[in-house]
Amino acid sequence: MKHHWDVRLEAKALDRPTDAHRVGNAELTVASVGDTTITREVMDPGWTWSTDVKPIVGTDLCRALHQLFIVSGRLHVVMEDGAELEVRTGDAAVIPPGHDAWVVGDEPCEIVDFCRTYTQLIEAGEAYHAMTAPRASGERRSRSEAAQRLRAEARAGRLDPGAVALVLGAVGHRPRRQSGPAGLTPRETEVLVLIATGASAKQVAYVLGIAPKTASTHIERIYMKCAVSSRSEATRFAIAHGLVNPVTPTGR
Repeated sequence: MKHHWDVRLEAKALDRPTDAHRVGNAELTVASVGDTTITREVMDPGWTWSTDVKPIVGTDLCRALHQLFIVSGRLHVVMEDGAELEVRTGDAAVIPPGHDAWVVGDEPCEIVDFCRTYTQLIEAGEAYHAMTAPRASGERRSRSEAAQRLRAEARAGRLDPGAVALVLGAVGHRPRRQSGPAGLTPRETEVLVLIATGASAKQVAYVLGIAPKTASTHIERIYMKCAVSSRSEATRFAIAHGLVNPVTPTGR
């Protein structure tokens, strides 16, 4: 049987210590294989999102979408609406944005995440902290200068625009307005970028400082203008028009 897919045979190792990146009490390894980016995370006993990741990204809860396979250990997840779930060895799980999580027990928890948004948020958060850290001269960049540089990194494709918007929003920077395709207003373009990177209507409202009902209205208008009927179609539209990067180089 002949196949006409534009892909090549490829494999990447996720267990090489030299490829690992330490984030709090967890070790992350990121590999891009074809059009897919996979993250392996090994969280030590006692790891919690609120103590190990929140200080980096700044958001009140984890605003990333996860599509996980639990290689070993246990992880407890609590959503902002109070829903709870505990996943363990051998489980597959989808965890929507807006949650806290922590390792259960005395064993590390190892996961493989097939969704890129988590590491995109961490990359944006780490970049912002590096830009606001004291320089060798003892001087610090201003918050506005750091925000400008972070947005420039997003425009250059080195950081994800949606992740940058969430990180800057968490520290008090309002997203910049920009013109969008299909007749989208600047605010609608901002909303499209956020929903294409996993944000719900409630999370869009939080980042942009608007009412949830207003965010929902924006989403309805975006669907109409872009001639789409689902979040996945809106995401493909955003990718096609260069508003969201489907795969962002890690630089590591």
